[in-house]
Order: sequence, then structure tokens, then C-alpha cells
Amino acid sequence: MSKYIFEISWEIANKVGGIYTVLASKAKFLKDIYGRNYFVIGPFIEGKSEIDFKILPLPDEFKNVYERLKDKQINLYYGEWLVEGYPNGFLLDFKKSLQEINSLKYDLWHNFGIDSLRTGIDYDEPVAWSKSVAEFIKLISQDPKFENSIFHFHEWLSGVALLLNNSIKQKKVFTTHATVLGRAIAGAGIDFWPEISNLDPLKTAYQFNVEAKHLIEKNSAKFCDVLTTVSNITSLEVECFLSRKVDKILPNGIDLGKFPTFEEISMSHQKNKEAILKFILYMFSPYSEKSCPTRNSLIFFISGRKEIKNKGFDIAIKSLGYLNQILKTKSIETNIYTFIFVPDQIIDVNHDLLENLTTYKGLEDYLFELQDEIQSRLLHTLIHKKEIDANKLIDKNELLEIQKILNKIRKETAPPVSTHILSKDNEFLNLLEKAGLKNQADDKVKVILYPIYLSSTDGFLNLNYHEAVNGSHLGIFPSFYEPWGYTPLETLAAGVMAITTDLTGFSSYIQENRLLSKENPGLFIIKRKNKSEKEIINDLVNKLFKIVTMSRSERIQNKYEARRLASCFDWKDLIKKYLEVYED
Repeated sequence: MSKYIFEISWEIANKVGGIYTVLASKAKFLKDIYGRNYFVIGPFIEGKSEIDFKILPLPDEFKNVYERLKDKQINLYYGEWLVEGYPNGFLLDFKKSLQEINSLKYDLWHNFGIDSLRTGIDYDEPVAWSKSVAEFIKLISQDPKFENSIFHFHEWLSGVALLLNNSIKQKKVFTTHATVLGRAIAGAGIDFWPEISNLDPLKTAYQFNVEAKHLIEKNSAKFCDVLTTVSNITSLEVECFLSRKVDKILPNGIDLGKFPTFEEISMSHQKNKEAILKFILYMFSPYSEKSCPTRNSLIFFISGRKEIKNKGFDIAIKSLGYLNQILKTKSIETNIYTFIFVPDQIIDVNHDLLENLTTYKGLEDYLFELQDEIQSRLLHTLIHKKEIDANKLIDKNELLEIQKILNKIRKETAPPVSTHILSKDNEFLNLLEKAGLKNQADDKVKVILYPIYLSSTDGFLNLNYHEAVNGSHLGIFPSFYEPWGYTPLETLAAGVMAITTDLTGFSSYIQENRLLSKENPGLFIIKRKNKSEKEIINDLVNKLFKIVTMSRSERIQNKYEARRLASCFDWKDLIKKYLEVYED
């Protein structure tokens, strides 16, 4: 009998966080194995789902399910998720379930002890959707042709579908990518690791107002057939917070085939780096001739969701502030430009900066028009063996026009730190101010807040995220709480050095499997577990200084090693971990 895999997540065709990346990147590998018997299940969100999901005619085998769901006023949409591999799947409408949310909450309290009195829309919507999924699963599980099926639930958000079908005979797999409690405690900046085994999970859940989510997660762990998580770090959380040992570790991978080869990386790095340096020149040069030396410079970046503590953004910025002082004191010639690629709430675009970019583009266009004439004058000078005189290559009228263009962008104020206008109480602006990172002319470390999603038409860098990463020299990710850590992995795959911490599942996997090279490792791991902030910052500053003072050959070797390390996480290999669960 055919085996059917149904993978269920709130982030199917609904990008919220890193789980979307996990599911989207591995979908094609599971489809290659199970073909049309592999399905994804997500929420139908009007105005959003249509972008990420192509609706197709429903296969005959599901028409009965469709009609019976329709009788329950639940709309079922069948089609392709528009990611690599185009996996087939279903999106379920949850309007009806949302209307009956209070009745559902009572049932969950009565049957599973889930207290949801203090919940809001961030709980109600996924729970209502999960109830709709439960109805779908109930009908599927009763159909003999789906007897040999596996239902794989991701996170507490799909847990209600598992709980309401806890007695079906088909295999139920539950994956928690990050425990509700772990994320909540870490988000408050509390280092729970030294006391993790002594914490009262339910009491702590109430303390952080996440008791309903925690109780769904705990019950899901109790009633599933196979409990999984993404790393040994989170497996310890699961055991302490959910009272059950993990059955299987399913580490996250990447589709390495979507990334350029090392030879291609080297070529594209130069191109993307030049685009970034041109933007930097245009951003800083109007304010001072000394404020923007792009020669002998390195490009760093920080990225991720706006979780200041969990992602370690506070530590990164403080460390860059200290690095700035050290480089100035030691008279190091290298200049560091650090982008903060973190989407944020913006008030408006920085129109002065946009005007500068437009004006410089006008200068580029004007020089392009003069290009043939200047080349002709230079050629004439060389043929007649005359001394090259710059004043004769460009005549007075042309110089005057160039000067007029340049005068439009001369500024007497301090350089900006952001491409957009942000509120005065913005956390990043406050952190940069306290760290002394103000983009002054003598600063060796300059910062650029980039609070929008990168795209090839965003009006500033005009690069997508992967191109911006590829054009950089280092990604900085000093995470405090990171069950896995996709950003450093994607950075390595782009052939770029990265810094992470010993509190990420990603680094835990690397160290357990002894994948790191001692010389020129490509990835640098700082120690955060049970360390003071001062110790963490000192470790990070030392590693940053080491990277700044590397020779070019050392940087190239580290780029090579970064790419090699990323190859250890190709889904082609790691998908076998999933097959061990599905085929057992």
C-alpha cells in the first residue's frame, strides 16, 4: 500500500519565521522520494496565500473530503506551493472555526487542561486553523486508501490538529523547533541554562503569559508517536519543559544546489562587493572627503528577525563599538562598514539619501555620455606622444557641469546611520548611540541600518539578500537563543565567513560531529553559555579583530572553508534523517 506523507505547518505558504525556510528548502527532496504522495498543509489567508500558492483542480481522491468539509463550512484549497519542487498541498480556511473559538477553547480545557483565558489573536488564529486541519485529518484517516499515512505536525501552532486526532492509528510525528518556554524566557534576556532542570515549567509559563501555547506543546509531545526536534540543545529543553525525551534529532539543512559553486562565488563576490561599495561611497561622501574611504575596507553584516536579545544584536553592536575604539587607537588602516539587515517599523524613507543616490546616478550618466569623447582625446594625446594633461581630457564646461552636480549633494550635517527615518526611541538607534557608533569621519567602524527587506528594486543597494551576503566579508550572529540558526548556515553557503555562538543548534551539531577546521575555520564560535556579558563581548571583539587583521590569503582560505562546511548540511544527505522517522 502506498505511503502518504502530510506535513502540517502554520508556515506553509505563510512566511513568518525560519520554519518556512526549513519546509520550503526540503520539500523538493521529499517530493522526489514520495512523488504525488507527499503533501503540505497550511492556512488559507486571503490576500497572502494567493501569492505563494497556485490553486489547481482537486484530484478525484480528495473530492469526497472536500464536499464533507464544505458541509462543515470549511473551505479546502488544493494546489502547488510555489517553492523549489512545487510540492502539492492543501490550504484550509479557518473562518468558521474562528467564529467558534470560545467553544473550542472550552473543549481543549475540558479534555486536555489547556488554560487559554489570557490568549489573543496570535493564539486564536492558528488554533482555529488547526481545528480545521483536524477535521481534514479525521476524514483522511477514515479512508482505507490513506491507511498507511504519516501526519507530521510542526510546532504548537498545529498541535490542536494532533490532539483532536490523538487516537487515530496512522503515525503522528511532532516537531518542536523551539520550545515555547525557551523562546519566552530567552526573549526576556534571562539565561535559563544553569537552572533549566530546576524550573517549574507550568509556573514559568504562567509567569510569561504563554501557558496556553505551552500546554498545547506539552500535550502534543505526550500524544504523538514520534517526538522530534532540530538539535541536541533543544532536546534538553524538550525533556525539561515537556517531560518527554526526544525520539529523533532532525537537523536543518539547505538546498546547496540553489547556491553558486565556489568558482561562481568568487566571481559574483567581486561584482556584488563593488555594488555595495558604490552605495557606501554615495551614502557617505557628501558629508566629508575623509568619511568614506572605500579602499582597504571590509563589509560586515548582521541580519535576522528583530529579536534584540535572542539574536544577540545588543552584543554585536556593543562589540562593534569596542572594535571601533581599538582600531582607532591602534591606527589600523582597514575600514569596516557594517549593515544591519533587520526589517523594522519605518516612518519614511531618508529622502536626503535617496536624493544623493539619484544625483550620483545623474553624474554616472553624464560621465557615460562623455566616455567616448574623453577616450578619443586620450587616444589623440597618446598617438601624438604628448604629455597627458587631465585639464585637457575634460574641458572647462564639462568640469563646470560636474561641479554643479557635486554641489547638489554637499552636506554640512553628520552622515546618517539609517536608510530610513525611524522613531527616536528605536532600539537600534539607542544601541548605536550608546556604543558610540555615529558614523563620524574618524570612525573606523561605520554602520548602516537597513530596516526593509532587501530587493533588487529597493532603491538603495538594489541587491537581494543573497547577493548582499555574497558581496560581504563576514556575517555576525552572536545569538543568545537559536534552536538552529539558518543565517550563519546560509552565509557559509555563500562562501562568506560567519560568527555564531555555542548556544545555537547549528554550532552544537558542528561541534558534536567535529566538522570545524582548526586553521582558517570559516566559522567562528564564541562562548555564550554560562558566560558574563563582559566575557562574551571580549570574545567577540577578539574574533572580530582577528578577522580585520587577516591577510587576503587567509580570508580566501576561510571563504573556501566556509563553503566546505556548508556542504555538510545539504538536504541531499540530511533528508535521510526524516526517512528514518517515516520508514521506521
